Amino acid sequence: MSDSITRTAPFMPAIYIDLRKCIGCDACSLACKQENNVQIGELWNQVYGSESGDYPRVNVQVLTMLCQQCPDAPCKRTCDSLGYRAIIRRPDGILYVDAARCMGCQRCIPVCPYNSMAFNTQTKKAEKCHLCMHRIDKGLEPACVITCLAVTREYGDLITLMNRHPGAEAMGDDGLRILYDRMGDEPKRRTAGYPDAAPCHD
Repeated sequence: MSDSITRTAPFMPAIYIDLRKCIGCDACSLACKQENNVQIGELWNQVYGSESGDYPRVNVQVLTMLCQQCPDAPCKRTCDSLGYRAIIRRPDGILYVDAARCMGCQRCIPVCPYNSMAFNTQTKKAEKCHLCMHRIDKGLEPACVITCLAVTREYGDLITLMNRHPGAEAMGDDGLRILYDRMGDEPKRRTAGYPDAAPCHD
């Protein structure tokens, strides 16, 4: 991605994450929970981490995982195939769950390749990150972006972010709206390259 990418579409909301700066503090997860009233025991924004080596040379790797806003989302395909059509894609590309249409069947949850779908046991509805679209609609940045203590996250237009950070890549072949920098040489899928990944904070 050395050459600049020419715009072929209107503003497309995206988030850039620099994993070289992430310290695994979980501030993004907590901000997300508070902003979106995520049920206790569930996370829309998970932080994974692994350690290798011995003191004083310990190698710590951190990976933050949220909905990748897949262009061909398995969750949406599954929901549509069942006839519910509760997972909607907005004109700007953001994918969200319409609670009024969700039947609570939970069939969308296991098909997510990033383990980013949640189920609210109180409302009996599926839930997931929607990039804080209610904030975006007001001209504000997503809660995880403005709360990041290490300033690892940047919100903006997808093409602009790709041009500004040419080394950043999507998590997998189907990922698009979440760009990661310095994922390493392993396959860019889920927690690949992060051995025995586990939540940083239990």
